[in-house]
Amino acid sequence: MSLPLKAEEIFQVENKKLTRKEIKIFSISAIGGSLEFYDFVVYVYFASIMSNLFFQTNSPITSLILSYSVFACGYFARLLGGILFSHFGDKKGRKNSFALTVFLMALPTFIIGCLPTYAQIGIFAPILLVLCRFIQGLALGGEIPCSLTFIYEHAQKTNRGLACGALFCGVTFGTFLGSSVGYILTKFMHEETLNSWGWRILFLIGGVLGLIAVYLRGFLNETPVFKRMKNEVVKIPLKEVFQSHKLTIIQTTTGLWVVAVAVSLFLLYLPNYLKAYFFFKSEDILRINSIAVLFYSILTLCFGVVCDKIGPKKVLNFSCILFILFSYPVFLNFSQNNFLPIYLCYLLATIATSAATASSMYLLIQSFPAKIRYSGASFSYNLAFAIFGGLTPLIVTSLIEKTGSTISPAYFIIFVSIIALAFSLFKPYHEYD
Repeated sequence: MSLPLKAEEIFQVENKKLTRKEIKIFSISAIGGSLEFYDFVVYVYFASIMSNLFFQTNSPITSLILSYSVFACGYFARLLGGILFSHFGDKKGRKNSFALTVFLMALPTFIIGCLPTYAQIGIFAPILLVLCRFIQGLALGGEIPCSLTFIYEHAQKTNRGLACGALFCGVTFGTFLGSSVGYILTKFMHEETLNSWGWRILFLIGGVLGLIAVYLRGFLNETPVFKRMKNEVVKIPLKEVFQSHKLTIIQTTTGLWVVAVAVSLFLLYLPNYLKAYFFFKSEDILRINSIAVLFYSILTLCFGVVCDKIGPKKVLNFSCILFILFSYPVFLNFSQNNFLPIYLCYLLATIATSAATASSMYLLIQSFPAKIRYSGASFSYNLAFAIFGGLTPLIVTSLIEKTGSTISPAYFIIFVSIIALAFSLFKPYHEYD
């Protein structure tokens, strides 16, 4: 299924400008990614409620840590899902992974919205929850690298930064949708109702949105790059990645560490952090968080354009330096009933995170040759997000509990940024068409 469109139709006069075909591909890929990522992130916004309903412990903090462990489970599954889907994506085509990954994201999301709680079925409740999150992780592990590969291979060289920025503008907008729906529910629904059944609305909506994403993916065609390389298909793509591109894996993974930690820390974990340790109301923080995520989404698109102008490596280095400079002072100044440090934190975090996102994704997808691009990008991406993205809420919560210092999250993001900056300065990134 495809929309009627001539490939030579031009959106602007010069051939290097965006074509209508590129606009269609960028838009549909971004919208599909947005709806799918909503399904994955909504869990963390109600982690405190989920911990009380699905885990039976005497300590609220222990329940929260268990809930974040389930969150991490979804991230670890991404690595396995990325390996499975990318193997067939490099051998059979990029588009073939699209519909299946979306479906495998939407179905568990809907099921979570219908799951009985610990009080109703006991230990089977957390087991089913972990299973759903694991399946979601498998799907997302194949989805994001596939989308990156897809739009990179459809885009002209002068528009590749824009393509990556557009995709993650859409993906981030999915986080904005999750944050916004969470805010609306906490704002207008009584707390008792929200804890009883209102939280389910967030997941049921996600299941419906996932079906919309499946439909939209039907309008996309296979990439011209894959069509040309059918005779160069590698028998085991990941094996060649390990044999010939070890340093590339390390370099691209460290760049993605910053994004993984920053998104998890500032846009997913921070609302619960401010509620648990500084007693802010959920509705107040989720409102600010929603605005910040929307700002992040728009800025990611803008930094994609900047990457096309000055190069992605300079943009990545800028983001790392910004994280290193602002993280400690901001966390140091958090206090009860003081919103100014929160506003400042979200402002600087969204600028730095959007710059890191646009640049690191561009650097990732250009660093592997076409015949193993999906497998190489998938392994690096999911390794970074599985280790640092999924474990970030668990790590920083545990660090705070062990050290007694609420500044611990700042040390973690600074540490990761220093490593990423060092590897970025170490050697030039490869660039493949």
